[in-house]
Amino acid sequence: MFDQGKAAPQRRHMAILTAFVLTAMFPVLPAVAQELPACAVTGASSVMINGRPALRLSDVAACPPGLFEPVPGVFVEGEPTVRFVAPVEGCVAAGSADVTINGAGAARAGDAVCPPR
Repeated sequence: MFDQGKAAPQRRHMAILTAFVLTAMFPVLPAVAQELPACAVTGASSVMINGRPALRLSDVAACPPGLFEPVPGVFVEGEPTVRFVAPVEGCVAAGSADVTINGAGAARAGDAVCPPR
């Protein structure tokens, strides 16, 4: 009926294979969790500033508080556009050098880099 002699090596082989797969995946899982949520990596699909999407208030929702503020009276795709306010500790941010909104460099997707929270 059931041969115990053949089942033991198969179970051992499966256990080794499972351990190998889990060990190979382990370093990847924490890295993915640390990168989310990203700060200001998406933007408006219809408004480009120097080839990159313009940032709106919803695009910076995952950014540290105080890094961006809405620009009064300026909307992109029906949402307030944003500008950099002050650098947050550990974050690097820069706007467009040649496109300005109310005197400040226009904020684009990819302009802010912050460490994972």
